[in-house]
Amino acid sequence: MPDTDTPIEFIPGRRQFTRRTADAMLRVLGGEQITLRLADPSTGDTSSQLGLEPPTVSDVQIAPAVVQVAPPAKDGTLRIQVLVSAKALQPIADSYGVTNIPAWLLGSQGLLYHGRLIPIATVVTNQFGGGEYLYLLTATE
Repeated sequence: MPDTDTPIEFIPGRRQFTRRTADAMLRVLGGEQITLRLADPSTGDTSSQLGLEPPTVSDVQIAPAVVQVAPPAKDGTLRIQVLVSAKALQPIADSYGVTNIPAWLLGSQGLLYHGRLIPIATVVTNQFGGGEYLYLLTATE
């Protein structure tokens, strides 16, 4: 390969291409919508800091997503796996001022699945060409 070729990691627009491809793949595989429940920040008053008032929450819809019920854990608890594209998550994370999406997802209250709130146990980030394009969330009761 000649020295004048552009290294593959520096091709302009490569990150957007992988994000769009992941987004399209999820739409083809079912394109469901999931709901992520986030605790709103404390208002700073004494009642909320002491736990006298329950924290307020926001339910955020994320689409496209692919939801699969995973085999139950050894103790029989429900496990679900959710694939979400970075293209779908990035604008939501930006609106909340989030820079570390995996930590933000793990710090959320969880996913709403058939009316049940299931905490997110793990977040696996798929990266290619210097950027994230797909997240695999595993939620366990």
